[in-house]
Parts: sequence; structure tokens; C-alpha cells
Amino acid sequence: MNSIATVAAYRPALPEQASQLIESLQKAVALIEGSPQPGVYAFAWYEHKQTKMVEARRNISTSVDGDSGIVLRAYVGGVHIEKATNTINPETILRSAQQLRAQIDALAVQTRSEEYEPTTWSQEIAHGLPQDIQQQLPENLDATTPVHFAPQCRQRFEDINLDSLVEMATTFRQKILSLSTRAVEEESVYKPLADAMVMLRFKTTTHIFVDREKTLSQVLPVSMLNAMGMTASGQMARISDGGMGTFELIQFDEDKLHELAITPLELSQAPKLPAGRYQVITGPGISGVIAHEAFGHTQEGDTWMKGRSIATRLREEGVRVGNDQATIMNNPALYQMDGMAAGSNGSYYFDHEGQLARPQAILDKGYLSTPMTDLTSANELEVARTANGKRESWRRPLMSRQTNTYFTPGDKSLGELISMVQDGFLAVHPFGGMEDPKGGSLTVGAAYFEEIKDGVLTGQKYLGPAGGHIEITDSVFDILDRIVAKTKVDADHQIPKTQLGGCGKYHKELVDAGVGGPYILWESVACG
Repeated sequence: MNSIATVAAYRPALPEQASQLIESLQKAVALIEGSPQPGVYAFAWYEHKQTKMVEARRNISTSVDGDSGIVLRAYVGGVHIEKATNTINPETILRSAQQLRAQIDALAVQTRSEEYEPTTWSQEIAHGLPQDIQQQLPENLDATTPVHFAPQCRQRFEDINLDSLVEMATTFRQKILSLSTRAVEEESVYKPLADAMVMLRFKTTTHIFVDREKTLSQVLPVSMLNAMGMTASGQMARISDGGMGTFELIQFDEDKLHELAITPLELSQAPKLPAGRYQVITGPGISGVIAHEAFGHTQEGDTWMKGRSIATRLREEGVRVGNDQATIMNNPALYQMDGMAAGSNGSYYFDHEGQLARPQAILDKGYLSTPMTDLTSANELEVARTANGKRESWRRPLMSRQTNTYFTPGDKSLGELISMVQDGFLAVHPFGGMEDPKGGSLTVGAAYFEEIKDGVLTGQKYLGPAGGHIEITDSVFDILDRIVAKTKVDADHQIPKTQLGGCGKYHKELVDAGVGGPYILWESVACG
């Protein structure tokens, strides 16, 4: 249910204002790579972000934020140099390119002679491309052909305005409060919700990438719902929904409504879980956070490069770190998943260095692969380059970052998993996570547990030992060796539900990063 009219499916075009920059960016790249210094590789990167957000509580707050910038980057003799500006016009772009070229000429005597050659379109096509990328390629490609990518959408961007988002958010919030009030009237043991919050956000990111072999652009819309119901004593339930596309992706169904309106009331009467080891089934969100923390960060190329990852030694020695069911994917090319013809917020068509998106198994049946990389880490480590070079924004440094990280599916139904548990719990709603990439441990939060006895959900919910959320914590090697079974996906692409997520790294450089997977049954994990 939403208040924004749907239209026939279409792919958003590159805005005219951005399209007018392409020629200037091409000229800038040519100037930076020009004589007399050989061996220079350069690219230009343009980014524009706009975010419309509404938050409905007792009061309604709205915001519209935008930011644009250009990065010019050169790689010569193993050294990277870049200039960035938010003054976007042909004169400034040309002047920045001239300044960068002058820096290269001054640096030339100190650099090594190695060269980097970008991949051509013929090489990309021969290597194979995901179907959604392949479908959007024009015919007779050459290095100067503009190639534009965007997902299928069913709502016009101009219709997604603050008024429509306010109407949708206030309607959702009122549904939560009304259902909660009815529950209190029927069950005198409950006290009503203290408040409910509904946040709706529509973020549109536009990128242009230009180097000597490609001219790429992409428009990436992401629609998001975050909602929360809370009691006066602090119990709460939270949900999120959405994906890469417009608001037709968000379905505020009865299950979501019940979770927000009734679950906080139930948690106000819930017992505390004694710390210990238990059988646990994790839902897609928590499964995904485990994947993200287990061998997501440890498989980032710059973490390898800086000697901060235990994965470097483990892969070199061929050490197995999980059982046959421990396969983790990193996939920026996630454009559809179980039950949804859309990607998550970690999806894109090319990364911030113009590398085209492809899926990668970072853990395959318990064995580590080469890491996710950007240009720098791929060259330094002498491994394959992947589409994982990401910036928080044009203002921030580029690093190797995760995109959508998820466990692959299995062959069971959720009912079959539950029937396999004699005395354990179901955990569906994530509550953050942390990892130690050098020590090999992780902790992942669950908002609460639901009890399973003799293969049946009892309806009883549990809070953590201190009355808050529950932490699932263990050695990465132990937990990945304790996967008993996973649910299946009834779709040819075999991509499980991947939820909206985010990731902070180093000095809390924040990027979008989807997390997901099937429901997974784990044998004896530490909970407290």
C-alpha cells in the first residue's frame, strides 16, 4: 500500500545536466594521459546524490539533501594521484586536469615504470557479463560510446515528493498505533505503545565514469522503509523494507504491522534468556550480518594489503574455515532475488573505479577465495580485480568494500528446519554486528528469540540476559562449521532474500551494503 501512482516499467535515463558533462570528462582524461609522460592511466568520476526523507513520530520531520562532485584520478608507476572538486563546469574540470597533469610530470622521476591497461569492451564481453548489464549494452560499442545503466522502476521520480512520502508515513504510523490500541483493549496485561516511528527515504545516486576505454553512467534509486514501535519501558520492534527501485517495492503487509504493533507489547512480558549454547535458526537478515562479519571484512583487499586479515594466511595454507554449506557470495550485480524483482541497496552496475559488476564467491564450501579488490589492492596483491572499489562519497577516500554479502541457499523449507530443532530458537530481526578480521571472531545481535520446542514454534519470545537484545558470538571457524541446513530458493537465479544494510569501516566510512541469505540452522552457538 502506498500513495504514489505506478506507471509502466521503465529504466530512468541519465539526467540531461549530467549528460552534458561527458564531453568535458573525456577531454580531461585525454589531457591527463597525454604526452610527454608515458604509462599514465587516468579516469574521471562524477557523482550526484539526492535524498528525500520523511520521519513520522508525534511530529513530522522532512529533509531534502543533495551533493555533487567530480574526482579526477591518475595511476602512474604504482602511484595514485587525484583531485576532487564540487565546482562542476567545463572550465573547472579542464583546470583540475591540467593541475593533475602538472603533478604527474613533477612526480615522474620518482615513479616505477609499470603500466596499467584498462579492459576493453571486447574483453569484457568475452569474459561474460550479468544478464541485466548485457541487456542494456548498445550495439557497435567502442571506447567513446556512452553506455547507461538503470534498474526497472514503476514510479516516476518526480511523483516521489515530500507530500506523498508524508501521506504514506503517517498512514503507516496510524495503522501501527490503532492495532496496538486494540491489542491493549483485548489483553489487559499490556500497556499501550509509547510511540511509533515510520521513516521513508528515497535516495537517487547518479554516476558517470570515463577512462580511455569506456564511458559509463548509472542511475541508482533506492527506496527504504524503516519503522519502529516502542513501549514506555523500552521494548521495541523494528523492521526495514525496500530495495533498488521505487516505492512499489515496499509492501506494508499484516506481518510487518503485527511485528511493530504487537511484538513490543509481548516483549514487555518476555523472560530473559540464560546465556549459553543453543540451536538457532537465523532469518535472512541475521544470516546476512553473519556473512558480512564472518568473511566479509577479512576478504576485503585493502585489509589483506595492510596485513590486517587472518584470511591471507588461511588461504595461502589452504585451511578450511567452514563446512560444505559455508558458501558466501559478494554480489554487486544483484538485480533480483527470492520473491522480489529488484536488487538491494548494495547493488550497482559498476563500482567507483568503473569496474563492471559481477558476482564473486568469497568463501566456497568452507574454502577462501582471493579477496574483493579495488584497483590498488588488486595490483599490490597481484590478484584479480573485482567491482569493490567504493567511496562513501566523492569527498571521501576509495577503499575495497563489500556490496551485497549473503550465504547461498540450501534444499530445505523453513518448516523442515523448524522441525529439526528439539530445543532451540528462531532469530529473525538483526541488531548490528562486529568482527575481528585479524583474530577471527564475530558477534551479531538479534532483537529477540522465538522459542522452538519439539520441532514447533511455541509463540514464546525471549530477550537477552540483561533484558535487551541477544548477542550471538563465536569463533568464525566454529560457527561456519556448525551450519546444519539452509532453506531453498524457488527461483532460477538462486539468490536469497537480501535486505537493506550498511557498513562502517576504519574511521567509520559509511557505505550501503546489502546483507542476506536463506534461513540457516546452526548447531550450538554461544548466545547471551
